[in-house]
Amino acid sequence: MLKELREQLNEQLGCLFGIVGMKGTILLCSDTSQEGKEFVRFDELAKNTKEKIAIEGLVLTKIKAVKNVQYFVFVEDLGMNTDVILNLVALYAKDYLRSNTEKTDKEFFLKQILQEDLSKEEIDKRNKIFKLNVTDKKAIINIRTQKIPEYPVSDILKNLFHDLKDANIVTLDNNDTVVILPLRDDLNNVLQSVISTLEEHLMVSVKASIGKYFYLLEEAKYAYISSVKTFDIGSLYKEGCSIYDYNNMGTARLFHDISVERLESFIEETITSEVYDQIDDETIKTMQAFFENNLNISETARKMYLHRNTLVYRIEKFNKLTGLDVTKFESAVLFYTICQIKCYLRNLGRN
Repeated sequence: MLKELREQLNEQLGCLFGIVGMKGTILLCSDTSQEGKEFVRFDELAKNTKEKIAIEGLVLTKIKAVKNVQYFVFVEDLGMNTDVILNLVALYAKDYLRSNTEKTDKEFFLKQILQEDLSKEEIDKRNKIFKLNVTDKKAIINIRTQKIPEYPVSDILKNLFHDLKDANIVTLDNNDTVVILPLRDDLNNVLQSVISTLEEHLMVSVKASIGKYFYLLEEAKYAYISSVKTFDIGSLYKEGCSIYDYNNMGTARLFHDISVERLESFIEETITSEVYDQIDDETIKTMQAFFENNLNISETARKMYLHRNTLVYRIEKFNKLTGLDVTKFESAVLFYTICQIKCYLRNLGRN
């Protein structure tokens, strides 16, 4: 994370500088070959009580970026300009370390919300620090790759969403990468673009699921759980899709919670498999178009480029075979549900 700071300071300074961690490791140095090495005479540095100390051509000072964590910054001794440059490095380092620690803590807080049982009181108390949005309707998006990529998904997502206010990205312990952001009208278009970018950079297949919309932080865990469930449902119910949306799953969510045996029994009690198998593909497509056009015969005929009488004949033939009357709302809903169940069972491998 310190690479960005090093590059920023290198542009402004023409001297040796760096940061030493509280255990003596050089965390950052303009001479990158020194990073990761132990700082010589660190024991002497740690015991020093003065504001500044000179050691082997370097001048060092102590900074405290966050509570209970201290660092040392150093620059080479440049004579009269040393103090100015040392103070500049200390200021930049303190701001950068504090900012990144806050970001890390915020991500940890969100991980706890999504994966643990934090009480509403605990969430509200800790959110006074982070001031996460609790008024807007939010979406939780779960990003999954076909296999674990070499490059972190979260790094690409942070670049893609860095201009979006109130967007938070969290990498969970099970390798799910979650994006929490205010609900927006173009969410699906945004996700399509994100998936394309991820697949292009990572060279792996990527899918996304949108969990149940929520407002309050204490609702986020259940929204995340619904996004996990949505992957399971979508893989069975929406073949070929890269985005699954819990909020648009409709009856599929219901089917997922009912046993296969009960679903099969429902079909047999309503319209036997023997009868269903006699319905040809042309009739099924006709019924689907009829449902999509709100049981409007004229509109369905126009969309299918059929004469109205031809469509009426097909519907009457269907009604006679099944014993239903799909021109009536109740029968139409019943057969539509049967078609959805059949699709769901077929994807489960049940004939």
